[in-house]
Amino acid sequence: MKGVVFTEFMEFVENKYGFDAVDAMIEASGLSGVYTQAGNYPFEEMLALVVALSKEVNVEVMDLVEAYGVHLFSILVTLYPHIDKFTSTFDIIAHVDNIIHPEVQKLYPDADLPSFRTLEQSENKIVLQYISKKPLHALAKGLMLGAAAYYKENITVTIDTNKNPTEIEIIKNNG
Repeated sequence: MKGVVFTEFMEFVENKYGFDAVDAMIEASGLSGVYTQAGNYPFEEMLALVVALSKEVNVEVMDLVEAYGVHLFSILVTLYPHIDKFTSTFDIIAHVDNIIHPEVQKLYPDADLPSFRTLEQSENKIVLQYISKKPLHALAKGLMLGAAAYYKENITVTIDTNKNPTEIEIIKNNG
């Protein structure tokens, strides 16, 4: 995984739970906790950090990953200002695979990104397949919720992990 994901995770934990939680998480994970934005690190290290944090702050792993996804979207907006060319949450979701991920691959050629296959799309609903070797669908959900907050929209995201590949349903709530 890209180092920026790790460095921003450390920042997220410190802002949300404090420096002591960061320290306890690193110690409990058995890792060094030293990451650079340009580095590459094993997915298993992120998993170890999140599991350790979950135990430290008594919050479910998937809830932590989702909350981090919301945070990460706000960071991505500053790192990739071209996100402003999209007009809504649905607009950005519809262009993840054909515009956003190719741009990320240009910057990070070795990035192992998920892919999304659109199964259904209407004005108020999108159903996607989440295709990845990593079970980070909660991060995808958080990123989608972060996009909704950015665009000041109200959406509901439902994940069905019983489907293979995992399906994500996004509904735009009017009102």
